[in-house]
Amino acid sequence: MFGSLFKKKDTQKNTVTPSEKGDQAISPTDTAALEKKVASITVQIKQASDDKEKRHLLYNQLGAVQVKLGNDAAAITAYEASIQDKEEFGDAYNALLNLYEAQRKQAAKAKNDDDIQKWVSKTDALLDMSKRVMRSGFGY
Repeated sequence: MFGSLFKKKDTQKNTVTPSEKGDQAISPTDTAALEKKVASITVQIKQASDDKEKRHLLYNQLGAVQVKLGNDAAAITAYEASIQDKEEFGDAYNALLNLYEAQRKQAAKAKNDDDIQKWVSKTDALLDMSKRVMRSGFGY
């Protein structure tokens, strides 16, 4: 009855960062479909130039598709545009944290101090944005 209560918990989580998802092989058919979706979303973004809310959602979709394709740089650009249109916690925020961390790790492996600083600075800016969102939510 209480056996599972006292079992040792598995401390390693099975989490996958966006860049690791992109490293998985996808079929040429899936790649073509995703690239078609990128083109479609890009057209929709251009058409929604005056509607920040719609553009924000489209940039989120574009970032997610770019992650699936393994295009981290394009995903970062899309998610940053999403947050620029509307600062909020959500898909873009979480994905950017993961993408920035993956980029920082790559820079660390390459021992590139300038790139490490770039990604740490971007992470800091994102955390500053989260503080603004929190404060605005509480009426400060």
